[in-house]
Amino acid sequence: MIEFVATLFWSIDWKAAGGVLFGATISATVSYLLQRNSFAEARRQKAADKRDDRRTLGLNVLTKMMRIASTIELLKQSLDRAFAQAAATGVKSPPWAIVIPLANFPGKVHFEPKELTEIMKLDFDLFNNLGPFDDIHNTLIDVFEMYRSDRGALTSILRADMEGGLGRAEFTAEEMRVLGPKMAALNALIDGMVKRTTEDAKEAWELLQRLQDALNREYDLKLALERKTPTHQM
Repeated sequence: MIEFVATLFWSIDWKAAGGVLFGATISATVSYLLQRNSFAEARRQKAADKRDDRRTLGLNVLTKMMRIASTIELLKQSLDRAFAQAAATGVKSPPWAIVIPLANFPGKVHFEPKELTEIMKLDFDLFNNLGPFDDIHNTLIDVFEMYRSDRGALTSILRADMEGGLGRAEFTAEEMRVLGPKMAALNALIDGMVKRTTEDAKEAWELLQRLQDALNREYDLKLALERKTPTHQM
């Protein structure tokens, strides 16, 4: 048995065997390096895709916030124009008689949880301030719609003499006891609308700028928003 092993040992071409072993080692090494590079590239691509997804979420919030800021500014301008026109024409009437309800309103806006999560990753303080602004926007639209409905209900029962675009009406004491509270409620509603649109329009624009800056920093973007006074009515 020992003689057989010895004979087998000396019969092997060790030079050729070494070449085969060396070739196999090189092949395995190259295969390992290629596989490692493939995995590294897959990880880089996955990270790039994840970054693109995050950027898309951030830009979605920016688009929605632009709608919110624009809508609130338009609501504010509708009130400002009504009072400015009354002052320019010398009309002295209670607010509910001056502010004409808007005919149409834009759709409501809703932030998705994953969108807000992205903002939280960018800037936690911005997330805290911006997070509830879709509800603020939507509630404000509800208030303006309520004003339109309540004012329509009031004017539908009023008798008025029209002079051009102005209506004049006189009320008895009994009528005022019935209509006075409704008029007072409308005036109070307008006071709230003026206050909310003034404050919310300013804050919405500030948040929009902060969001723009955060996205520019995080994703090397060159977003540049410019505030313009709305020129059309809703």
